[in-house]
Amino acid sequence: MANPYTLIVFALSVLALTACAAISPAPGPGQVTGPRDALAYVVAGQNSLSARYAPVIIPESPHHLYNRIGTAAARYDQRGKEEIFIDTNIPTYYFQQRDFRINHSTYTNLIYRVHFEKVPNLHLTTGKNGGLFIIITLNEVRQPILITTVHTCGCYLAFIPTNFMPESAFPESWNREEQQVFGITLPGVVRYPLPFSDQYRLLITVKNATHRVSGVSVLNMRKLDDNYEVMPGKIEHMAQLKRLPLNGDSTSFYHDTGASKGYVKNSFKPYEFLFMSWWVFDAHVGVDKEYGPRDDTGTVFYTSLRPWKRSASDMWDFAEFLRFWGWHLE
Repeated sequence: MANPYTLIVFALSVLALTACAAISPAPGPGQVTGPRDALAYVVAGQNSLSARYAPVIIPESPHHLYNRIGTAAARYDQRGKEEIFIDTNIPTYYFQQRDFRINHSTYTNLIYRVHFEKVPNLHLTTGKNGGLFIIITLNEVRQPILITTVHTCGCYLAFIPTNFMPESAFPESWNREEQQVFGITLPGVVRYPLPFSDQYRLLITVKNATHRVSGVSVLNMRKLDDNYEVMPGKIEHMAQLKRLPLNGDSTSFYHDTGASKGYVKNSFKPYEFLFMSWWVFDAHVGVDKEYGPRDDTGTVFYTSLRPWKRSASDMWDFAEFLRFWGWHLE
């Protein structure tokens, strides 16, 4: 009889591999049909800073509703119980802007948060209401110097510097050509045309089912309509996630009391709980969470699975977060 520990390791390995793979089952009931292989989510028609830099997001296999960006929503189910879900009919970028200082320089983070209906079964990250952060760090002359992507649970962190990043700021031995991020190849540096113009937008491609970032590049917005079917998205302030309409009242996207305070409602990740919680010492591992100071949210937005590095890798204090991961901005 096989060793139970061996079986667990084998199952975890299979799930981890499927988290990196793009599984494309045939469309089923309730799925969008038709040629949607080049769908682009775009924020356009606004002149705010948040709109001018908002990334263009390309989902793989957008005929599956679970690959579409949606809007956080609330309703009561048939038992009269509150249910949080993602409405895939309306794409929303939730936005927050934060400045941080390192020595004598001030940087600006443009923080975009998008959510998906679910990660379907047979993936390590299977569960509902998962999301993705795309953070664009600007220098003092509003040039994007760094792109940070991470799932809203703190998983699959990636840094993609741009050609505006000072050479002295790179971590040691950084490969400028390419990098491996949990089995996916991403560029080592993204290059914007010179001189910089906001007619060029960041282009993010996300994988089918797992919503892993699989491509990062720069797009000339004048060529957008020639290459993609454009899906207009709206921008809402991040605070709107705590004011979701519900039958004439409102509710929060997050639990606001108890052991689950700060975590997204209806976002349990069964496989991550089963296979990972015991060795990372976190029963909520993989569960999507609020981004904010730990004293307010009740959670730590950690980006390292090592329990003893949980506080040091917290993304909220962005200056310390960058130092922890080896960046040397001045």
